[in-house]
Amino acid sequence: MKNLKKSLLSKTMKAVGSLSLFLAAIVITPASLGMGHQPKCPEDLLK
Repeated sequence: MKNLKKSLLSKTMKAVGSLSLFLAAIVITPASLGMGHQPKCPEDLLK
C-alpha cells in the first residue's frame, strides 16, 4: 500500500510539473512577444 501511494504521488508530481511547464510556456511566449517592442525591462516585471 505504501509503495502504491509513493508511485501515485510521483506520477502526480510529474503530471503537475509538466502541466505547469506547459502553462508557463503558454503564458510566457505571448508575454515575451508582446513585451518585445516595449521599453520595459524584465527586471521591472519581476518586481
